[in-house]
Amino acid sequence: MTDVNAVEIRDTEEPKLDRRGGILKVEACGICGTDARTFFNGDPRAPAPWVLGHEPVGVLEEVAPDADLPPGVERGARVFLGSILTCGECRWCLDGFQNLCEHHLLYGYEPFPGAYAEYAAVPPIAVKNLIPLPPDLPSDLATVADPFACALNGVEQLDVQLGDTVVIVGTGPIGCWQSVMARDRGAAAVYLTDVSKDRLELAMSIVGHFVDDAFVAGEDNGVNEVMSRTNGLGASRVSVAAPSKQAQQAALEMAAKRARVVYFAGLPKHDPVSPLDVNQLHYKELVILGAYGASHRQYRITMDYLDRRQEELGRVVTHRFSLEHIAEAFETIRSGTGLKMVILP
Repeated sequence: MTDVNAVEIRDTEEPKLDRRGGILKVEACGICGTDARTFFNGDPRAPAPWVLGHEPVGVLEEVAPDADLPPGVERGARVFLGSILTCGECRWCLDGFQNLCEHHLLYGYEPFPGAYAEYAAVPPIAVKNLIPLPPDLPSDLATVADPFACALNGVEQLDVQLGDTVVIVGTGPIGCWQSVMARDRGAAAVYLTDVSKDRLELAMSIVGHFVDDAFVAGEDNGVNEVMSRTNGLGASRVSVAAPSKQAQQAALEMAAKRARVVYFAGLPKHDPVSPLDVNQLHYKELVILGAYGASHRQYRITMDYLDRRQEELGRVVTHRFSLEHIAEAFETIRSGTGLKMVILP
């Protein structure tokens, strides 16, 4: 990235091998929503010119003598690199909630350039995030382990039980994956909703066989549609997988008494305050939770899940681009005509 909305392919020096790190020969790297927001709007953590890309999969081509590799990872192995870089020493890391690390950084952002490149450095702090790939898992699908693990975190917070009615607000990749997981966890009914008819139709063409019904959110943001499908009771589980204040409020209104509501998608940092009807929370005894990032445990679970459900989950990867066509990939995201974009250097 050379500037906001500007990208250029350049020959550069190969990354240097840190004495406790490694070098990854990149086979594929997904475009995350964070990458897209940075490309479209800029981010002080990615000072141009900067190499983005924090969903990499590749071959661990070089390993420094002092690198402390995780079990099952060795030089020459195909690996996935989890993007949330953690200290491993704070209370939250020690308790297994690495996503809440007091000192966490993000791979692909300052001071660590990303993996929209043929080769990418694995800094020492990222070595513990290397996870070996199952032999038959394609690299383009393996890149989604990062956002999929985050979606898993949201579903675990949602705590879907046998017989639950689940509504997922937002039909990007996260919403699609959460619909699959909700069904796998025993939901009696899964509904998808989105403000975009085109995006909803695209999602249903990919995961529609896991979903009972889908509808475009109207002026009431889908509340009446949910109530009509639940005999006026509302949904027992609601995931808001869209960065929308209106969706956050609607989730409280469409939730049943004693329901769980998870705000998966955050709001823009410059405008994070959402007006909510707290009486919905009070009188219906709702549980409202947030979900951010993923833990090492969730990354490992995800890798096995992707391997077992390749056919269903792989459909969310709708576009693949060479490095030379990365600008086209970002434009496809902007147009809303695809779900998951993967760069193949």
